[in-house]
Amino acid sequence: MTNIDKILQDIDDLMFEKVESHLTPVQEAILTGVWQGQKYWQIAQSFNGCSESHIKKEAANLWKKLGKVLDEDVNKDNLRSKLERKYRVSQTSNFVHCLQVNQGNIHICDQSLQTINNGKKTTNFLRNDDQSPIIDLTKAPELRYNYGRNLEISTLKEWLNNKTRLITIYGLSGIGKTALTLKLVSEIAPQFDYIIYRSLENIPQLIALKDDLKQFFTQSLSTPLPDIIDYLSSYRCLIILDDVQNIFKQGELAGKYLTDCQDYHKFFQQIATTSHQSCLILISWEQPREFITLKSDKLRSLYLQGLDSQAEEIFQEYSLKNQEKWSELITLYQGHPSWLNIITSTIVELF
Repeated sequence: MTNIDKILQDIDDLMFEKVESHLTPVQEAILTGVWQGQKYWQIAQSFNGCSESHIKKEAANLWKKLGKVLDEDVNKDNLRSKLERKYRVSQTSNFVHCLQVNQGNIHICDQSLQTINNGKKTTNFLRNDDQSPIIDLTKAPELRYNYGRNLEISTLKEWLNNKTRLITIYGLSGIGKTALTLKLVSEIAPQFDYIIYRSLENIPQLIALKDDLKQFFTQSLSTPLPDIIDYLSSYRCLIILDDVQNIFKQGELAGKYLTDCQDYHKFFQQIATTSHQSCLILISWEQPREFITLKSDKLRSLYLQGLDSQAEEIFQEYSLKNQEKWSELITLYQGHPSWLNIITSTIVELF
């Protein structure tokens, strides 16, 4: 993903094209702050010490203007996901449309193919000019919350640096597993050649999932590879599978597969035990039972718990009063970000 300066320039150009106005300094500060996960009060402090209420007012006007420019609903919570999704879809579309045939050779944007020899096979690999990864997060949910989790991000980065092949992130529904993973992607994307997110919410057959993944990979290859594991070996890939709990039986021992999903068990084990340079992240309410006993330094599990004092950012965002009671709320609702957002918005609305 491009940096914030490029994002600001693109938005400014688009605004001038659509409404004939440029971004103001305060609007740039708001966009930069929101992109970096800051709250309005933090943006206010960093922008010439202006008031939080002024920033909120400016932001409200900015979201309305951006909504017209982008032709979709935009707010503080969905800004980053909207822009990332728009950029990545555009990037993929432009990438595919740049392919052309010239004298029997495939070119991309008038540049010749790179040839990468991994010692086993030689494959023509199409990459865009700045060597940025090919990313598909079009099916990922909007990132609503972005609170803390610095320790977890650091742990996940360390595992990726150690070439961990399979990571399971599990915990209660709404605890922030997907948000954590998408935040991780935003920080480590340049390390990978391919990044793709898919959900198992509708319990796809494994063969259908594999076909989907192959289609994603082969859009940038002149010669498709035989199997998913070949892509994982030849390139640095990050595959994210969400809602993995849907392929497990309900009411039985945790992590027991549905009858029609037994082949997922072999697929996950293949990725965990076969030598390659990629990583599969599973997001689930529970972890596959075989991973509990399988010992490997290339297999990791992260049980995501509630937020601690970082949950106070939620209260600050809502301008919740009685700060001395905040710790009680965090304890009562076990630091669960979704629950805390619901109860905090209810308190503000009623009182």
